Amino acid sequence: MLRGVFPSQRLGWLWLLGLLGTALALMLKVQAQLEFRHFNGAVMLGAAVALGIWWWLIKRQPPQADILPELHDQPLDHLTLRLGISAVSLLSGFVAWNNLFGNEFNSLSTWTWLFAIGLWLLAWMPWQRPRLPKADRAETQRAWLTFGCLLIVTAFGLWIRLYRLDQMPYDMTVDHGWKMEDVYTILQGGRPLFLPNNTGREPGQFYYIAMLIRFFGVPFGFIALKLGNVIIGTLTIPFIYLFARELGGRKLGILSAALYALGKWPLETTRMGLRFPYATLPAALVLWSLWRYVRLGKRSDALLVGLWMGMGLYGYIGVRAVPFVIAAVFGLMLFERRRRNPKGWLKLLGHGSLTLITTALIFLPLGHFMLDYPDVFWFRVSTRTSNHTDDISREFCQTTSSERECDIKKFVANNVNLAVAFNWRGDRNEVNNVRFDPLLDVVSAALLLLSLPIVVWRLLVERSWRWWMLVVALPLLGLATTLSLAYPIENPSAARTGVLMPVIFTMAAAPLALALEWLTKGQPFEQWWRGKSALGGLLSIGLTIWLLAWAGRENFQRYFVDMARQYTGFIPNNREVADAIRYYRDAQGVPYENAYLMLNSYFWKESRNISVHLNDMQWYVNNTIKPEMALVVPGNRPLIYILNPDDQAHIDQLQQEYPKGELRRISSAVGKDFLVFHLR
Repeated sequence: MLRGVFPSQRLGWLWLLGLLGTALALMLKVQAQLEFRHFNGAVMLGAAVALGIWWWLIKRQPPQADILPELHDQPLDHLTLRLGISAVSLLSGFVAWNNLFGNEFNSLSTWTWLFAIGLWLLAWMPWQRPRLPKADRAETQRAWLTFGCLLIVTAFGLWIRLYRLDQMPYDMTVDHGWKMEDVYTILQGGRPLFLPNNTGREPGQFYYIAMLIRFFGVPFGFIALKLGNVIIGTLTIPFIYLFARELGGRKLGILSAALYALGKWPLETTRMGLRFPYATLPAALVLWSLWRYVRLGKRSDALLVGLWMGMGLYGYIGVRAVPFVIAAVFGLMLFERRRRNPKGWLKLLGHGSLTLITTALIFLPLGHFMLDYPDVFWFRVSTRTSNHTDDISREFCQTTSSERECDIKKFVANNVNLAVAFNWRGDRNEVNNVRFDPLLDVVSAALLLLSLPIVVWRLLVERSWRWWMLVVALPLLGLATTLSLAYPIENPSAARTGVLMPVIFTMAAAPLALALEWLTKGQPFEQWWRGKSALGGLLSIGLTIWLLAWAGRENFQRYFVDMARQYTGFIPNNREVADAIRYYRDAQGVPYENAYLMLNSYFWKESRNISVHLNDMQWYVNNTIKPEMALVVPGNRPLIYILNPDDQAHIDQLQQEYPKGELRRISSAVGKDFLVFHLR
């Protein structure tokens, strides 16, 4: 895409630098205003001038066309043997299906299922060493510098995801407690197909975290969830690169990976410790293999699409939007020039069936549960897509004559809110991001706006099939959040929009990649420092480092300062309560079973999370005194009660009944003091 320009249309250095600088400066200024939701005539004029300059530059120096190579027939050797292996695979899958009972993996069904997957992949994968296309071989041969850049980007992404991981996020939400309880269930020998707690969740994260704890010595607790997510989020970086490179070459790939690695949006959703990055990683894998299949038409890529999709369905609910993209892309390929014939359609049908069966085979245990317990499997989805009469829904429905009309109105509003989430106003949720903060930093958001002329050029002038598919994919991936019709207040969701990250960061990086092409006259990395290209290479490196440093600094400030302040301001300090209980056990001999949490409000502390911090998942069951329960002091001594300083009724009761008891106020590092009543 961005690997060449037309020499006859090159501008002079001063003109090019001046126009690039003007367009970029204007759009950065525009985005700085949009971030604070300022929109007026000056903002519109600045955006129009910046976009106009960019369009004029593109017309003068258009990006290299996204030309798709001719498809070559690849004879399927040993077809009879492959069909035989496939038959055995499907028979093994049938045995696995018929031996699944209830909500539990068992040895027979698990081993026959894994055997079926292995045989199926063996049957349809290439049996000879795959030969890369000529263009791909050329890229691979001179990829040493690219590999070095990607390694640096990935290392930085890993560092910023690990930085102060124990301190931010500071403590757990209710969701984390539920997740650790499910991990504990697996560690104790449970093998669930689906986790019905907390409105239902796919099991992938919980088995993965249990594996880290059991086999790699990761401590049980919040840090296990966060560290597991850091690994997944870091692994996503090279696959963002691969997807972007598939669309536009190595420069676009590196820049997309860099914007993702230091972005606040992926940083917030990854470090949170919840399942959010378990949608972004499979989405990146599916999109990379799918767009590669569009270009090359290779059976192995169709097989990989099904493999990644099947695995992804065990991750996070947002990934359920990705099959719509696969279906849409395969549908559009029916009309693509190289495949618009009976032979091409037949091949497409065969490869599409391969993708579908591969996905279904990997999804088999979860699919069995879905059919047995549809209400449980679809509960989270149904409670958000069905109509709901909360205040927000009533606001939408008061001027509509029917429920369907109201749903359509909310769906349109959800899509509008999603469209402006990257530049104008983001998620209102206080848990996953700074409230209403745009999902992208100023630099990435400004570059995303500057990508609009590139997208228009690709669609209307170049008529690139793969870019049309990319644009079609955007609203389909957005269904993960825009279908929240019952709770439009949850849209746009920074978490569920994670499946959009590969596309959004690729689009945001496109203007910068194109600018680098113009500055270096389309030379590959290795030739930036030779002869007359040296100046362009230095300018390109300087521009890139400056913009990435600006973006990184803002993202660091937003997450480690603003987000940290907001998060610690409302999250219960359960870890400090657990520290106090642990102190009284070690210093005063108070066993855990004699430490009680007195809740005067369900929102004051989360006892399940305290159990996680204590590494005792049974503690909260017997040691939580709920608001509706009477305070009855057992005869065991010594013991302690944890109380809210505002719970004067129970404080007075304890002091009157046990005047020798010691009441101590524990100072909190986050301004959330609590009381400990100690009976010796």
